[in-house]
Amino acid sequence: MIEFKQFLSLVKGLKEFKSKTGKRYKVISLDGSILSFLRETGEEWKMDLRKAHQAYLELQHFKTIDFKPYVPRRQSSALGLLLTVGLLKN
Repeated sequence: MIEFKQFLSLVKGLKEFKSKTGKRYKVISLDGSILSFLRETGEEWKMDLRKAHQAYLELQHFKTIDFKPYVPRRQSSALGLLLTVGLLKN
């Protein structure tokens, strides 16, 4: 398990990341703990990285649906982000 500061450091250098099923997300910006990214559809979304990190610390199972209480409507992207930075294995 890593601290939030370490998690943020892993995310800072990303230009893009993929979901578990291969959907691409292009990183637009990181403002504090809020990650802005584009979905393949062209929609801009934001994710609170503190909540994604909290899910990483608290969950025992890492299925997309398990992320819903932490990052509603961003479950797939949160799981993909954790996979991309190497905190979880696919």
